[in-house]
Amino acid sequence: MKFKEYNQEQPWLIPPDIDDEIPPHDICRVINDIVDVIDVSSIEMKYAEEGNTAYHPRMMLKTLYYSYSQKIFSSRKIAQEHERNIFYWYLSGKQRPDFRTINLFRSKHVSELKQMFIEITKICIRLGLVGFSTVALDGTKIHANASRDKFRDAAWLANELSAMSMGIDTVFEEADKIDREEDNHFGKDLRGDEIPEDVADRNTRRRKIEELQKQLKEKELKRINETDTEAKIMKSRGSFLPAYNCQALVDGKNQIILSADVTDSPNDWYQVKPRVEEVKEEFSRKPEVLLADTGYRDGASLDYLYDEDIDGYIPAKMPKKIQSEKNNTFQNTTKYKKDQFKYKEETDVYVCPEGHELKRASSKLMTETRKIGEPVRYHMYQCSNKHCGKSGLCHSGNRGKIIKRFENQDIRDEMARKIRSEAGWAKYCTRMKIVEPVFGNIKYNMGFCRFSLRGLAKTRGEFFIAACIHNITKIKNHLIENNITDLKTVLELV
Repeated sequence: MKFKEYNQEQPWLIPPDIDDEIPPHDICRVINDIVDVIDVSSIEMKYAEEGNTAYHPRMMLKTLYYSYSQKIFSSRKIAQEHERNIFYWYLSGKQRPDFRTINLFRSKHVSELKQMFIEITKICIRLGLVGFSTVALDGTKIHANASRDKFRDAAWLANELSAMSMGIDTVFEEADKIDREEDNHFGKDLRGDEIPEDVADRNTRRRKIEELQKQLKEKELKRINETDTEAKIMKSRGSFLPAYNCQALVDGKNQIILSADVTDSPNDWYQVKPRVEEVKEEFSRKPEVLLADTGYRDGASLDYLYDEDIDGYIPAKMPKKIQSEKNNTFQNTTKYKKDQFKYKEETDVYVCPEGHELKRASSKLMTETRKIGEPVRYHMYQCSNKHCGKSGLCHSGNRGKIIKRFENQDIRDEMARKIRSEAGWAKYCTRMKIVEPVFGNIKYNMGFCRFSLRGLAKTRGEFFIAACIHNITKIKNHLIENNITDLKTVLELV
């Protein structure tokens, strides 16, 4: 016989078991086992006993997680997979929620999705995948569900509203003219409360424009996006796009995400404390060493790390500039930056690279508020040598070189010293190996490069799903490496 028998109409004497069709260690099985053991009571409590029965939250979570692991983010496509995909049949028990139900579940349980992330991270800890020794903090920009061309400023909104008002008036005049002609021809038998369709659409549009104007004023913004009003223009890989800033605190042992969040701010200021505090609150542990890039260096974060006795490594400059200074290859303009001036505590003066002294010019601490709203206190030091041959490289003002010594300058100087040391620099350079592969996995392996939902709260919930899938993938790899086939039994033993 040349070919195996092929007959689509052959009946099954024994119905096939779907469980037999799912490969061992497939992420589908891992998701199924994990969701079976985590606490989903926070979601269950939101459903009432009365009324129509709802799909079970565990089933919805399983298929939602599996969809994101397979680069399927559209609720319509997820519903479609429930119809035809045996992996979805295995997870859902062949139940088939429609796309509205899927989208509502994902949107309705934003805060609970964060709790599910914490529950899954606790499983990582129980399996020994987290060390709490060294963590790295970083952020990445993920495209909002909005168009860059839909950003509007106050002038555009005002012009649009004015043009719409004129258009509505024209439509009503035309409608009145038609009414008079029809009255003459058919008689006065109309109700008189019909609104032309184009006028109704314009009224809806007008209300939306007025709401955008209100938000623009209340939030003190220069521009606002029509599609997603909370998205901001952010720079990502050399281009500007409507996006959200996704934060992740990653453990160095196995790249497990310990804390995550989404902000609408393009910068990373003030993210150190909330991420570490979340780890302390949820897992009763705190990291020993924290690594972050220069975007996280603000005075409040440095003070927090010092108070918490966490060995932080956050540079004041980009790594390339620090490396050039270590190699003594920096440009002349860099040579006369503040960190190249030596402070002498015994005489309370700064000494520049040319040997000139900068004496304190303020009798008491001065205060200023940074653009980010952070109040800082400092003393001012000024050089009185007006005949220095390097003044053109050192400063551009007529008052001579001025340096601000901040109230927490000792902490700042110690941070700079650590990073410039050989051991500190080697430790800082491990940051990229810890956190950047995590975002690479989420954005490129998972394909999660754009949010499906809109608004800060909903995108935050969606990013928690992506973070969960990343940690679940790490669990899956651990099970394969250790030849573990029964996750539930293992979790009962640890």
